[in-house]
Amino acid sequence: MAGDATRRRRRLPFLRLRALLSGGLVLGLGAVMTLASWNDSEYATTTLSTSVFNTESSVNGAAYADNAVSPGPSVTFSGAVFAPGDVQYWNILTRTKAKSIPGTLSVPAPVLGGANTATLSPYFVYRVVNTTATCNAAAFTTSPVWVVGNGTTKRALTAGQEAGVTISLPAATPTLPSAATGLCFEMTLLDTAPIGVQNQVSTATWRFVATSS
Repeated sequence: MAGDATRRRRRLPFLRLRALLSGGLVLGLGAVMTLASWNDSEYATTTLSTSVFNTESSVNGAAYADNAVSPGPSVTFSGAVFAPGDVQYWNILTRTKAKSIPGTLSVPAPVLGGANTATLSPYFVYRVVNTTATCNAAAFTTSPVWVVGNGTTKRALTAGQEAGVTISLPAATPTLPSAATGLCFEMTLLDTAPIGVQNQVSTATWRFVATSS
């Protein structure tokens, strides 16, 4: 019995050593089998550019110009001055310049000025239709596209474009301006204007707001 115990004690270090060596061999094989990764790349580049939105206008048939500074060109009426009940007309054509994207145009109430604004302006009323046809009485009687007022109502100069109205400005081409968008104004001095407003002067300056779309 004592001999068997002695032999087992002698064999134990060898078994432990063999186990350690076996473990080391496994670890060694694991290190040998580890491989590096391959990689590759793909690229794409985009050009980021901005659009252009520019407009120009023509008043009463004058040459197109960039009328961007107040008060803009002066409107000349065929009758020069108004008497009670007189109705006179003027128009403005607006278009986008070459390369421009489309947009919309709005007609706010004008800014009133002049020494006699308080006494004279309340007796003027107006209407506006969207048309490039001849700007005269006929433009308001043939199913027009109303912008300010309507077939039975004329607005005070303190009013602007009617709610829900959209005035479109088409896009231009790369080399040419767009087709024109026309606004025809009908200005009326009420026949109730008193004698006290004769020989007076007032001004109305419209700022037509163009917005890209």
